[in-house]
Amino acid sequence: MIYSILQSLDKDWSTDDSPHYWQGIVKDPENYATYKDVEYCLNNPQFFDVQFIDRISNTFIPLPTHERCWSRPHMEQRDIIECWHHGHNVIINNFDQIDRQRQQIMHGIEESFPQIRASMHIYAGLKDCKSFKIHEDYANNFIVQVDGETHWRVYNNRASNIVGQIHEWSLTHDDLDCAIDVTMKPGDVLYIPARCYHHAQPSGKRLSVSIPMQHGYPHLKPRDRHWYEIL
Repeated sequence: MIYSILQSLDKDWSTDDSPHYWQGIVKDPENYATYKDVEYCLNNPQFFDVQFIDRISNTFIPLPTHERCWSRPHMEQRDIIECWHHGHNVIINNFDQIDRQRQQIMHGIEESFPQIRASMHIYAGLKDCKSFKIHEDYANNFIVQVDGETHWRVYNNRASNIVGQIHEWSLTHDDLDCAIDVTMKPGDVLYIPARCYHHAQPSGKRLSVSIPMQHGYPHLKPRDRHWYEIL
């Protein structure tokens, strides 16, 4: 799994927080996610945080939610599947809650980096689509390519933690110093430091896993990653 792979690499995290790219180091990317997993999530939106990005306009698609009997409001499966087949980009947050296997992966990561609070998200789609513009995130992030190809650029430039995020991103590639410019393929892993500018451009059908790791939030209670058998 990713935590054992990272521990074996020659990278001293205490002195080196630069962007990093590892080619083909995950031999079993389907252990992280499959299209069957995506299918399960899209058919059970009451359990997950599902969002779609319009493949042309690069804006969130505001699918309606509906009141349900004995359940919180959630989107209609038919609307979700229609978005998927139109090729819009899906983001599935809190994917690590899907089963014991993904919980074990996250447990290993949080055990390796005890200062962080982590999650696991899915990014997937069927067609070429626009992605977020060049931007930065508060979390450190590991990206695992599971299927298809995605062109990534990660820059040496970072936003300072003493300023907030810019929500109308207008930076271009020529404004920044590019550290990594690669096309990720299945089994590749990318590390993006916190507040480090980056940009992804998916190419056709693809599936990837994002593992954001938040730090500096002591009020966040760690997830209990243990699996409790009741019989």
